[in-house]
Amino acid sequence: MKTDYKNWLPKSVLQKGYERTAVPLILGLVFGVLGVGGLQVPIRLVLIFCFSMATFWFGYKAYQWHTAYSCFDLNNPRSIAWKVISGVASKVELPPKGKVLDIGTGSGALAIAIAKRHPDAMVIGTDPWDQNVTPGIDQKLCQANAKAEGDRHVVFMYGLAQKVEFPDETFDAVVSNYVYHQVQGMDRVDAILEALRTLKKGGVFVIHDIMTKGFYGDRDILLKRVLDSGVSEAKLIPTDDGTFITPAEAEKSLLKGSCLLIGRK
Repeated sequence: MKTDYKNWLPKSVLQKGYERTAVPLILGLVFGVLGVGGLQVPIRLVLIFCFSMATFWFGYKAYQWHTAYSCFDLNNPRSIAWKVISGVASKVELPPKGKVLDIGTGSGALAIAIAKRHPDAMVIGTDPWDQNVTPGIDQKLCQANAKAEGDRHVVFMYGLAQKVEFPDETFDAVVSNYVYHQVQGMDRVDAILEALRTLKKGGVFVIHDIMTKGFYGDRDILLKRVLDSGVSEAKLIPTDDGTFITPAEAEKSLLKGSCLLIGRK
């Protein structure tokens, strides 16, 4: 049995990018170049210019996503995605027979990577597995991947980042990878604090995400809010500077701003 960790980027995103590029290209050819509809030359020239700019813009974005898709291939052990997952897993410190919560587990790659590093740990991966967003990735796929890897202490179940269905002080570690910037309907820092609630005293958290101002605002404020929540230590570590991936790899894979929020309760 082989693992199938899929890709961080659904093919549907690529398809939409190609479609958005094709629409202005076709409209420019039909109404601008061919002049369908009897439009006068000045109007046709304006249409050619406008549709050309739109084609260029959407084509450039589609190219970026196409390039990122190859970087996010989790079935390629040399991909940037695996460099990140290995980096995050290496930061997780556990006591003997520790218990880990992986929020937004996706296809289970991070949860299983942690389990392989800590064979006596119990790792629980949660995810809503929305087929409209990530088709083909579900609980059964995660379970099959764990079985293929020979990891028996990995459990996968439905769960939301916004509301973690576990009691206070349940886990020795809480982890996530590129999850919280996708959170909808809730402040992202509040969602992180909801996860930290489930940590035992002395437990560690390893939250990896794109922590740009557009997603999180000021990083100093983010760190202060986490420290004010009652944790004993917390720090932010940029990972797009060679820590996990190089600046060039971050640019190529659209992961600029990647950063670890790491600490202990």
